[in-house]
Amino acid sequence: MPSSDTAATPDIGTQDREALLAEALGQPWYHTIEVAPGRFTDGTVDHRAMTPKLLPADLTGKRCLDVGTFDGYFAFAMEERGAAEVAAVDLETFDQAQWPPRNRPRLLADGGDAEPGVRFKLAAKLRGSQVRRALTPIDEISPDTVGGPFDHVVLSDLLLHVRDPVGALEAVRTVIAPGGRLLVAEEINIRLSLASPRRAAAKLQTGWTDYGWWQANVAGLWQWLHQAGFRIEKRAFYTLDAKGAMRRLHVAYEVTPDPTAPQAG
Repeated sequence: MPSSDTAATPDIGTQDREALLAEALGQPWYHTIEVAPGRFTDGTVDHRAMTPKLLPADLTGKRCLDVGTFDGYFAFAMEERGAAEVAAVDLETFDQAQWPPRNRPRLLADGGDAEPGVRFKLAAKLRGSQVRRALTPIDEISPDTVGGPFDHVVLSDLLLHVRDPVGALEAVRTVIAPGGRLLVAEEINIRLSLASPRRAAAKLQTGWTDYGWWQANVAGLWQWLHQAGFRIEKRAFYTLDAKGAMRRLHVAYEVTPDPTAPQAG
């Protein structure tokens, strides 16, 4: 069985709810999330404007998965769209992350034993959410570890943090149901995309970021998906609505498993 938990607390008293809301609104978040009607967390990134272009308007009856959920924006967005079930993949503790080896000792000392899902749980309580968290690294995703298969899967801004993007995508492919779809949204390297529009390329970021490995060009991300056994259905470009340096050009690919591609392993 997958390691998981459900963060929702269906019945919160008014006093407790106000205290939780004050706690949520009084701290910085990665995602901008509505935690009460008209009340939003102070997120570094805000996906709300682009979500209608990234997610189907109606996911009624679908089983959905958000890989690398962190604060939980896409998991909650799929739940709002009527999904029958939503699972949200995250790490149990930060020390399971694939940090570049030279940075790892310092990052472990700075909080490697902390839990990525603390704010997720807070948002889920306030929203009355039934999203189920599945605790596993991306390259260990399987039907057993996350309770698959799923009809709609989201993977947003995560491939840049893993050593082997193709291997990670192969693992995700194992939990997509027949006829299911995967949305992959990643920042892209503009210079490499312009200089090499048809040839796959990626910049190794380990020398100048704490957490990142790769920044691919448009063709590079397409090639990762192709090699992992996916077929491109749609593509869209957008600039991430974010604070500071995170406001970067992104490409979103909607893909389906290619039945002619070899299985992982």
